[in-house]
This record gives sequence, structure tokens and C-alpha cells, in this order.
Amino acid sequence: MGPRRQIRKPEAPRRRTASPAPAAARPGPYLGTSSRQLARRRHWVLKEIRTLEKSTHLLLRKTPFCRLAREICVKFTHGVDFNWQAQAMLALQEAAEAFLVHLFEDAHLLSLHASRVLLFPKDVPLARRIRGIQEGLG
Repeated sequence: MGPRRQIRKPEAPRRRTASPAPAAARPGPYLGTSSRQLARRRHWVLKEIRTLEKSTHLLLRKTPFCRLAREICVKFTHGVDFNWQAQAMLALQEAAEAFLVHLFEDAHLLSLHASRVLLFPKDVPLARRIRGIQEGLG
């Protein structure tokens, strides 16, 4: 006769204690992204910001901006459609982009004042209110 086999009873599965994962394996603030991916994305964003700050070109596309300006013009002139010179439309777009950039700079300062890095939607109306810009014109 061969060696005798022992019959074991099935054991209950052991409970694992939660041990903290190493820093490299921990997910970043965004689920599924590592700290290396976040650093690469942050580097890319900062590089894009530097190139945009150096450039002088307009950030909004001309055609959609022209459509929006004409739509607003028709709304305030009660259906009368005016013709715009190209230089006038370009000047309006320059002024609109300068206004928006300045507004977002003020809103960013407000978010920094609140000890936040992220710009919240509530920062923009607060910046408008501090500047004295009316909420609705129509």
C-alpha cells in the first residue's frame, strides 16, 4: 500500500489587511493615470501656454466669431442685417479676445485667493461683479 492521503477540510479564505501601495503604483488624482502620465500632461500644458503667450495670433476662429457677431447685431437692430468691413470685424474680435483674457486672468487671481489652483465657474461671475460688468444686456 502507498502512502495515505489526508483529506483536508476547505479553509475559509484569508482576509488581507490593507497595506498602502507603493508611490509608483498609486493612481494619481485622476483615476487610471499615474504620476508620470500627469507630469507629462502638465509639461505639455505648460509648454502650450508658453507658446500661446509668445504668439500674437487670434485664438478664436474667424468664421464662427463673424457668425456670432452678426447674430448679435441682428438681435439688437431688430432684424436689420448690416454689412461689416473685414477690418471692423477683426478689431471687434481683437477687443473681445482681450476682454476675455483679462476676465480669465482676474478669475484666476480670485481662485488663487481662495487657495485653489483650479478655476471654478463661480470665479468668473465674481470677477465680473468686482469689475462692475452688468450680467445681462438684453
